[in-house]
Amino acid sequence: MLSKYFVCFIIYSFFGWIYETIYCTVSEKAWENRGFLYGPCIPLYGVGAISAQFLFVDLPIQRFSHPSYLTIFLGCAVGSFILEYSTSYLLEKRFHARWWDYSHLPLNINGRVCLIFTVCFGIAGIIVTQFIEPPVIHVVDMIPQLLVELLALLFMFVFGFDMALTISALTSFAKEFERINDQINAQMAQRVEALYSKPETSDDEDDTAIKERLSTEYVKQWIKNATATQLGQFRHIAKFTHPVASTKALLDKGSEYLRRRKK
Repeated sequence: MLSKYFVCFIIYSFFGWIYETIYCTVSEKAWENRGFLYGPCIPLYGVGAISAQFLFVDLPIQRFSHPSYLTIFLGCAVGSFILEYSTSYLLEKRFHARWWDYSHLPLNINGRVCLIFTVCFGIAGIIVTQFIEPPVIHVVDMIPQLLVELLALLFMFVFGFDMALTISALTSFAKEFERINDQINAQMAQRVEALYSKPETSDDEDDTAIKERLSTEYVKQWIKNATATQLGQFRHIAKFTHPVASTKALLDKGSEYLRRRKK
């Protein structure tokens, strides 16, 4: 049973990746590989779809055996609200980054959730439970149990490898930009010390201008040397929230520079 749920989880996560990638590619008019992971998988959709399947399809409770569209809509809307907000919060706390930001939309809460998308997810819940999950469950049920278990193990290995690769890349972002920030601060400290040791001339460049020039040069150098996977992850992070303001400014500058270069 667990193997079946995990295979369905991967399938729904893949469908979610297809939807998000098409939507964002059309909106941005450029290719967008959406999601937290590198692979074609968005776990948030998998968790939501599996929860809806368990609650409205598999759970042996009379009240939910033949739920109305209103019941499905409300359950999926409330569930997506909780899931989306908690996921955004945990990802930001762990990686100091956001993969989506609804701050520009009305009726949003801290940019993590908004009424428009909550309603959309409620409607999507009806579509998923009534038209997508039944054929998926039917196909998975047709597969021999041994093969389902082998598929679950294979998907688990690939999913775990992708998760480890993603976490490694995200962790390196913060460390690398903290190192760049330390280098800039060290050079600025040397400049201040040099100014105190000799009379300042009118040709001296302003400290703010120097810091801006150095940060731009360091960011461009990092982007030039970064791997393709690092650049891909960096591009579709919507917003960095690093606790150190100067490091956050560097991350924002790098992200903005990449988006401009992509266009």
